Amino acid sequence: MTHRQDAHTAKGFCKMGWKFELRDANIVAYLTRQWPEETLPPRTKGEDLVRFLGAMAYPSQSLISSDPTWPQRVSTAAKEASRRLDRKFHGESREDFVSPSVVNATLFELRKIFQRFDLYALVAASNRDDRATAFFRHVAYSSEHRALILMPDRGIEGEKSLDFFDPLPPVQLIAEHPENLPGVLFWTKTGEAAFVPIPEAEVLYHRLSMQLEHGEIYLATTLKAPDHRPPERRRRILHLSDLHFGTQDALDKEPLLETCLHSRRDQFDRIVITGDLFDDPISEDYRAFDRFRTSLRNFNPKDPILVPGNHEQRFFGNSLGRIGESYRQLANLRWERGVAIDDDLKCIFLCFNSAEEGDWARGKISDAQLRDVAIDLEIQQTRRAELEGYERIAVLHHHPFPYAEEEMPIQRGRRHLFRGNERFIHMEDSDRFLMWCAERRAPLILHGHKHLARHRSEIVTSTRMPPREITAVGCGTSLGVAGKPLSYDIVSWTPGAERWSASFFSDPGTGSGFHQDYITLYRGSSTDVA
Repeated sequence: MTHRQDAHTAKGFCKMGWKFELRDANIVAYLTRQWPEETLPPRTKGEDLVRFLGAMAYPSQSLISSDPTWPQRVSTAAKEASRRLDRKFHGESREDFVSPSVVNATLFELRKIFQRFDLYALVAASNRDDRATAFFRHVAYSSEHRALILMPDRGIEGEKSLDFFDPLPPVQLIAEHPENLPGVLFWTKTGEAAFVPIPEAEVLYHRLSMQLEHGEIYLATTLKAPDHRPPERRRRILHLSDLHFGTQDALDKEPLLETCLHSRRDQFDRIVITGDLFDDPISEDYRAFDRFRTSLRNFNPKDPILVPGNHEQRFFGNSLGRIGESYRQLANLRWERGVAIDDDLKCIFLCFNSAEEGDWARGKISDAQLRDVAIDLEIQQTRRAELEGYERIAVLHHHPFPYAEEEMPIQRGRRHLFRGNERFIHMEDSDRFLMWCAERRAPLILHGHKHLARHRSEIVTSTRMPPREITAVGCGTSLGVAGKPLSYDIVSWTPGAERWSASFFSDPGTGSGFHQDYITLYRGSSTDVA
C-alpha cells in the first residue's frame, strides 16, 4: 500500500495492500512463495527479523484489506512469532545471522497466511511517481482478494542501496535488471516471475487480470510468455582478483575456477582482474598466470583488463623503500595503462597501478599517474566526442575505502570481515584518489587486495562539483588463497540507466558450486546526489 491512505481506503478502494520497507523484500519473497523443502531461507540478522516482525505485529498502517479479519490474523501470527524468537535468543547478540531452522520456525504461520494469494505485485518506484501510484491503486482494486499488491513505504529513492543476502529469484530480477526501474515485479507462489518497466507493467497486468479467475497455471503461462519482455541490453563485467599464481592453492584450484567460468561464459561481456595475479615477481609465477590468461582469451572474445598489485612488483608482496622491489615481470605483464575503451560496453576503464608507491603492502597513486590518466582520457575524448556519454570505471588493486569491523559480511558463515588494523596494507592518500574519481565522473571503482568481498558507497564532496556517490566493489581471492572461498563478482548495468548492481559468488573450495552470496543495487553514474 502506498503512503497515501485517504478516503479511497475507507471505501474499500484498495482490497489487498501491504506497505513495507524495501530492504525486507527478500523476506517478503520467502513468505509469499512455496519453496522446495530443501530451500534454505535467506540469511537474516536477528535485529532485522525482530524489526520486521514488529511492523507485522502492529499493522494499522501497513496492511490494508477489505476483509478486516486479515490484518488481525497477520498481527496475531507476528506477535506469536516475536515471542518465540525472543525465547530463542536467550540474551545472545541480535547482530548475527539467525539459523535457518529458527527462521523457518519463526515465519511458519506467517507463510501460511501470505501464500494464499494467486498473484503478487511489487511496485518498485518513487512515491512521487504519479503513474506508478495510479498503477498501484488500479491493480489493488481490480484484483480484489486474488492478489496482494505491495509498494515500499519510502519508494525506491528512499534507499541508499539495496542489499540482499542469498537473494531469492524474485528479488534477483530487480537487482539484475536495474534498467527496468521504475518498474513492477510480478510473481506467483509457484515461482514464475517477471520484472518490467511501468508502461509494460500496465500491458502485462491487463493480460494477467484476464487469467486471475482461472488460477495459478494460467497466470504462470502469462508470466512465462516472452513477448512482454524487453530485449536484453545489460552489460556485465566479470571481476576477478588476487589469483596468486605460484601458490599451492592456485595450482590446486585453477581447474575448478576455469571450468566454472567457461561454463558461464555467456553471463559476462568482459573480464577485469584487479591485481596480485601471481605471488612473487619471478618468471615461474608469471608464466603460470599467463597460461590462465591465455585460457580466458580462448573463450572470451576480448582480452581481460589487467592491473598489477603489490605481489607483481614486491617479493612476498612487501617492500621497504627499494628493498624487495622487482619490476622485471611487471614489464612482461602487458597491463592496460591509463585508458582502455570498450565500445560494445560503452565503457571507459581508467586503469591504475596502486602499488607504484608505498612501503610494506601499502599502496599509493602518485600525482604523476593521476595526471597521465587524465591526459589520456582528455586526448581520447577530443578524438571521439561520443566518449563523453560512456560509463567510467576506475580499476586498481588497493581498496580506497578502508575495511571496518562493522561492515556486513558477504560470504556465508563469516561474521566479521576484519578485526585488525590496516596499518601495513592500506592505500595512502585514498581521499585524494576518491576526489579525483568524483571530479572525473567515475562513480564505480573495482579493486581487490584484502581477499574479502565487499562493496561500499560514500558521498564524496568538493568545492568544485556537486556531491557524488562513489561505490567501490571489492573482489575476494578468486583462487581461494589461504583457505578462503574462491570468489568472483559480476557488475551489471545498462548504458544510460541510473542504477548498477553487483552480485557476489563464492565456492568453499570443495567444488560444491558457486553460490550467490549477496547482491546489491545502487545508484549509477548519471546520478548526482546534491
